[in-house]
Amino acid sequence: MSSDYPGPPPSQPPGGGQQPPPGYGPPPPYPTYGQQQYPAYPVPPAQPQAPAPGMSESWASAPRELRPVVALLLINLALSLILTVVTIIARHSIVDYQLDHRNVTDPQQRELLRHSYTYGIVGRVVGNIVVSVVYVFLVRALLRGRRWAYRRVILLGAIGIIGLLLLQTTPYPAWMRVEQLLQAVVLAGLLYFVLRPEVKAHFDPQLPGRDTRRFQG
Repeated sequence: MSSDYPGPPPSQPPGGGQQPPPGYGPPPPYPTYGQQQYPAYPVPPAQPQAPAPGMSESWASAPRELRPVVALLLINLALSLILTVVTIIARHSIVDYQLDHRNVTDPQQRELLRHSYTYGIVGRVVGNIVVSVVYVFLVRALLRGRRWAYRRVILLGAIGIIGLLLLQTTPYPAWMRVEQLLQAVVLAGLLYFVLRPEVKAHFDPQLPGRDTRRFQG
């Protein structure tokens, strides 16, 4: 046999036989773990959450009729804080004024009443601090349209006026009486504005978000 034999025809595989039909053939190499990375399932991108509105944004979006209510609440809060600071500084002179007004001359009784009046002043200072903290959350909820805050404003305004008028029967210096009357006037204006039809309509329970509970923002 001659060594110049050209081999099998091109239509046949090198080893002889017929060409396999399309789609058939040697299987692909089996993947080995650690050598081939499989694509992960696509994860939808996280939707960005809108941040909670701050005090400035809530103030800007609040209706114009509600702004006098918030302004009077802040004025009343400022007056309470000023009175608290001045009362702490002048507590001894206030107690002396109360004792002199009651004409207490017995030293032992005067000393007992001094402790009692001092504790009363300290209790009022602590109460003003607690109310100040409550006012901050109340104003924030009011700007966010919470109906429970609207009702609390009406209640605090009515109780505050009654309490300030009753304090006029207590022997306090003249400057404290003037400050208390000024607070009563501020609370009266607060009740006037908070009971306006436009403000009441803003806190209508049928509107969305108005009946959100206190522990839900």
